[in-house]
Amino acid sequence: MNDNTRIDMILRQIAKELDITDEKYENAVASYNAVGTYLSNNINVQVDIFPQGSFRLGTVIKPLSDEDDYDIDLVCKVNKYFSNPKDLKNEVGQALKSSDRYSKMLQEEGKRCWTLKYADEAQYHMDILPAIEDITYDKDKKLKITNKDEISNIYTFTTTNPEAYFEWFNEKQKEEKRRLVESFAVQNNKNIEEVPDYKVKTTLQVALQILKRYRDKKFENNLENKPISIILTTIMAQIYTGENNVYELIKKFSNNYYKYIKIKDGIEWVENPVNSEENFADKWQIHPERKEAFKFFVSELKNDIVNNTFITSGDLFEESKSYKEIFGTKIVEKAYASIGKQAKTLRENGNMYIDKDATINFEQQGTNVKEHKFFGQ
Repeated sequence: MNDNTRIDMILRQIAKELDITDEKYENAVASYNAVGTYLSNNINVQVDIFPQGSFRLGTVIKPLSDEDDYDIDLVCKVNKYFSNPKDLKNEVGQALKSSDRYSKMLQEEGKRCWTLKYADEAQYHMDILPAIEDITYDKDKKLKITNKDEISNIYTFTTTNPEAYFEWFNEKQKEEKRRLVESFAVQNNKNIEEVPDYKVKTTLQVALQILKRYRDKKFENNLENKPISIILTTIMAQIYTGENNVYELIKKFSNNYYKYIKIKDGIEWVENPVNSEENFADKWQIHPERKEAFKFFVSELKNDIVNNTFITSGDLFEESKSYKEIFGTKIVEKAYASIGKQAKTLRENGNMYIDKDATINFEQQGTNVKEHKFFGQ
């Protein structure tokens, strides 16, 4: 097992520890389906609720603190015409306020969303974004969403198209996803149609989980300026060309990210790949410190992961110490414990090998490491 393969293995295990559990995922889906049913029954028109962002893209990660919530972003598409964005926002808000259940969970009105805070044991809150179809929806799936100015309290419509973005993202990873789903189905004796999408992570999804955790740890004391997920996701997805090594993809990101930041009329622009008029980096003009924070993020990424000699030194203590500083002690300890259990199982099953450089691997290269036995057994 070479250095890059070993780093890939450790990063993948860290990502597994960061992932939302099956139980939490399924509970969240049941919760937002219930909200959708309630709103449909109480707004008297069809309401479609679906996730957007990391939950839908399969890149959601645990918050840094065990006390913090998962943030689940939902679109609430109301199939009714509204000329006034405030009326749309209030239609959804009033329905939630009228519910004995949801009124108790409802937080103060946000700039764009209504937020439902679920019980502490659920450990998630849902941001519900009211939306209606734009006139071009049939062509580009563009939605009109409500936006409340924090100073003037004036409501306006802005546009977005999360459904089209999701399709674009899926297209980028469809070949690797197809192979992984087929493999998962065979290993678990299932039909391909029975494999839940969230059970299988592509290299792109895992690399994004790692980037987001690295960012959260690096900016835990500077939350206002941490790089936003949509910029990381958009650039990484364009850089990804089917790689199957997480470390190598992150390295490629750190060396090539700048190619996907354009200049339009003197303004730095990270273009929405499904809406050329939308700039995901638009806040950089108002808050130049966020642009500097992004550059700092990439520079630190190179130092801490791409060029970190301790990660490839062969010194297990220094290696784990580096990972703990980068991603957090508890997560890394869990990842190493899981790797240890896997190695023990593979050794006991006769699937561990040691190559000519005395490096352990599980790829049937070199001498087979036999299971340890007590004398006389």
